[in-house]
Amino acid sequence: MEVEHIRFVGGFARAGSVTAEEYKTAKPDPVAEFGAAIAGHMNDDHMSATIAMVQNNIPSLEADEENPVEEALITSVDSLGMYVKVTRKEAVSFLPKSFKCRLPFPRPVSDRKDVKVMIMEMTQSAAQPQED
Repeated sequence: MEVEHIRFVGGFARAGSVTAEEYKTAKPDPVAEFGAAIAGHMNDDHMSATIAMVQNNIPSLEADEENPVEEALITSVDSLGMYVKVTRKEAVSFLPKSFKCRLPFPRPVSDRKDVKVMIMEMTQSAAQPQED
């Protein structure tokens, strides 16, 4: 059997095509084998940092005393960023109370140390006062 065409369907609004050559030369994401461990550690020990990163990087989620982000659980980590399940106190007109968002890294990472450094940088950036 020879691969001629691949169509990926990953759920709502997540589909795409890959050429046979792209498929043959593709390599696994370098963070995939330890991404779940990083997510678990962050969820167990550093959720406040994840909330800060989400609020700093997603414009509609900045700190809101009346409708705060109550929980931010990292569901997966890869070399380009992480998916986070965010829960606010209440739903807003355009977002349900809980939803997933993509939190991209500013640059690709390739190993555990890179991920740690990136998360530390993003957390430190979130702690800096934002200029108007």
